Amino acid sequence: MADTPDAPDDPLVGAWDPTMQAGRRAHPLLRGLGLLGVMVLVAATAAATTGVLLVQRAEASLTRVPVGQLDEVDDDVTGVPTARSFLVVGSDARDGLSEEDLGELTLGSPGAFGGQRADTMIYVSVSADRETISLVSLPRDLLVRDHRDRPAKLTDTFAGGPDALIEVVQSNFGLPVNHYASVSLNGFIEVVRTLGGVEICLEDPLVDPKSGADFEAGCQQMDARDSLAYVRSRRGPRADFERIDRQQRFIQSVVGDLVSARRLADPVQLFQLVDDVASNVETDEALTLNEMRRHADEARRVVADGFPMTTVPAYNQRIDGLEFMVAYGPGARALFEDLREGRPIADRGSREERGETVIATWSGGRGEANSTVSRTLSFAGFLPGGAGRGPEGTDAGGTTVVYEVPGRSEQAGWVAATLGAEVLPLPAGVDAPPDADVVVAVGDDATS
Repeated sequence: MADTPDAPDDPLVGAWDPTMQAGRRAHPLLRGLGLLGVMVLVAATAAATTGVLLVQRAEASLTRVPVGQLDEVDDDVTGVPTARSFLVVGSDARDGLSEEDLGELTLGSPGAFGGQRADTMIYVSVSADRETISLVSLPRDLLVRDHRDRPAKLTDTFAGGPDALIEVVQSNFGLPVNHYASVSLNGFIEVVRTLGGVEICLEDPLVDPKSGADFEAGCQQMDARDSLAYVRSRRGPRADFERIDRQQRFIQSVVGDLVSARRLADPVQLFQLVDDVASNVETDEALTLNEMRRHADEARRVVADGFPMTTVPAYNQRIDGLEFMVAYGPGARALFEDLREGRPIADRGSREERGETVIATWSGGRGEANSTVSRTLSFAGFLPGGAGRGPEGTDAGGTTVVYEVPGRSEQAGWVAATLGAEVLPLPAGVDAPPDADVVVAVGDDATS
């Protein structure tokens, strides 16, 4: 049995260290849109009698659970607005689904699946001035240390309930969690059905027999079955990260649809959507509809204009025969610091933009560190551009550096945000490798 990582001194955490086979295949389904959907829908009609009725209807349908692990909200005491954080979980429990639903959506028989896992986890940070909303996907296979200080996958900690999951997020990543919401699989399906489908545009065909996806390139209206197949698909070289990208694209499409004028002008559909979501959402006892409504009123413009979404930078590692994703230390620490402070997360480029950005690495002789950086960038969707020791005078020493190739400052910024590194111009007399858009000089911190 391989050595397990020592307990971390850094509250940020977990085990940023090595050792991971493909873990069991689950049904990673998107329900993160549920909480945002309630917030936006209620806020959009808050000024009218319809809004009051919607609040009452949703309040009566929501399920409340005690969650003692949550961090207190400071402005409840001081009256001064502070950053607010939510942990939104998509549970793959089949509760509420009929035999017909299970068959139509290729989810198996009711008896074939028991319990629940957190297959979709999204950390939502709202800035103190309510001008910025950031969403960060937490990979389900992310390596953490559980409450017994044992290495575990983040998804598995949800078996102990919301308190167990939240405690791990707090202790491993140093992130506050003020509110919790869990959205069921049934909620996802009903929202898509009420919307009449969701439009998704694909640059390339997507065929995945495992999820049931079979789509041509181009824009198409996806019904509940198609939507489920799309967000479940791991097809692609980055597996789980491909799926997370699809989930994020789906959330943005749905939220954009929810705040569109045609949706808000249809009271019948509004009531149905609130029923769909609220009856399939579980929240902590303090997250009232009035609070959702207040936050949504403040943030509605931000949501309508789009909102940044990213994923914890990570790389694959085998530990005791299981595949994990290990958070890349410097990049994860920089991201979590922004979230703690309620700052907007730095631009990391779109999936398409990253997929066109070629990165060369200079290792300085640090083979393991170079492998870690290369895998992290690959899972983030960047293209490899070759590796070497690097020209004389470019050794990064203790701290990884991103070198800006002339005319590629934006791309350098995306890479620097992913790695939590500084951007510098190429040293005088040093040229970038051919075709490279960005050069990364790998430092000792890449394995910290």
